[in-house]
Amino acid sequence: MNILSVGGFDPSGGAGIIADVKTIKELNKNPISIISSIIPQNNNKVYLKRDLPKKEIKSQFEAVFEDFNIEYVKTGVMTRECIDVLLNFLKEYDLKIICDPVLKSTTNFEFVDSKLFKKYVKFFEKCYLITPNAGEFEILKRFPENGLKLNLDKLNILITGQTDVLKVNNIENKKGAKETKIPGEYVKKEVHGTGCVYSSAITCFLSERNSFEESIKKAKEFVLGSVIYAEKTKYGYSSNPVWINKDSVEKSVLNAVNLIKKMDFSLIPEVGSNIAESTLLPKSYLDVCAISGKIIKNRLGGHSIVGNVHFGASKHLSRIILSAKEFNPKIRACMNIKYDKPLLKYLKENHASEFKISSFNRKDELKNISMELEITEAFQKYLMKIPYENHFDTSLDIIYDLGENGNEPMIRILGQNSLEIVEKLLKIEKISKNL
Repeated sequence: MNILSVGGFDPSGGAGIIADVKTIKELNKNPISIISSIIPQNNNKVYLKRDLPKKEIKSQFEAVFEDFNIEYVKTGVMTRECIDVLLNFLKEYDLKIICDPVLKSTTNFEFVDSKLFKKYVKFFEKCYLITPNAGEFEILKRFPENGLKLNLDKLNILITGQTDVLKVNNIENKKGAKETKIPGEYVKKEVHGTGCVYSSAITCFLSERNSFEESIKKAKEFVLGSVIYAEKTKYGYSSNPVWINKDSVEKSVLNAVNLIKKMDFSLIPEVGSNIAESTLLPKSYLDVCAISGKIIKNRLGGHSIVGNVHFGASKHLSRIILSAKEFNPKIRACMNIKYDKPLLKYLKENHASEFKISSFNRKDELKNISMELEITEAFQKYLMKIPYENHFDTSLDIIYDLGENGNEPMIRILGQNSLEIVEKLLKIEKISKNL
């Protein structure tokens, strides 16, 4: 499926055409792009906006439509010339346009003047869906006050925010206008380009013939990953489109299990080992995928993996992941391995930069302290050792305890996904065998 993105070129890659292309590619569609403007910007400011001449824009459209079948188009920063060309192509091609009306940057750079507003009125009427944020929607509502005849009730509009408001006319709802609220998760992080990622993701899911509501729900899940895994820059964060869902998590755990089958795994505790990975911001053990049985030692001196991989298989490892995500939502995977005192001592003394290590006291279980609070204790102990400015997105690689009250001492490896866990396990096994 070809998805056409029309908009501005942001050389930082955090927004605009580059963010659109990364999103479309991540969602297994073929990205095709047309540039309307050159917009040098970063997380601090927009330097300028240079609109391409109509002839250059038209040449791009001609090159694309001559060679590719296009049905879905996502637009970002538009110009009068670009709108004119696209509207002309609409006369010949049946296009579903998803318009992200970029009216102002987060750094307050104005992308639209009065003449362009007039063009937008005609353009909006031809769009399949418009995705303004709350501030942009307020501007659209004031169009009639400025002499611009725009009937919002006849448009399909998604007002974006933590809770989106979808206003659908009779395209999907033949009985008349319908308004639906679609809630989402919130991550306290200002990220450049999330609007581009979100509207591009909606376009991709609509191209799969999903309804508006279903496409928006999937896109909200997708954009959450682009925020959690946003790239840190000098002045802030830039979007990083990553598609993490139950299917991708299950595949990740299965791949990790297959790698563990082939490796020389000796650090298996008496209770057996397990590996788990969660979806983004898991709410319960049902959002965590693990082995239904255990990884155990066998009579031949090797190891066997008992059980299948599925969600809800390990409440124990789930509690660790659910607690760790409160300190860093990127920590989505965990594995328990055998406690080894000389190994831990060596890691602390010789690999402190590679493995961040903390612990908790299992004696607290006598006081009915839960595993969640014990993991919290381990993170808090580590935070006390590092500067405050490093507290955000704190990562721990290993959390251990010495055992108590019949519980076996244990090392737990933490990571961003199951494959990262296996990479850490391989390093730890190699170090252990050389001690």
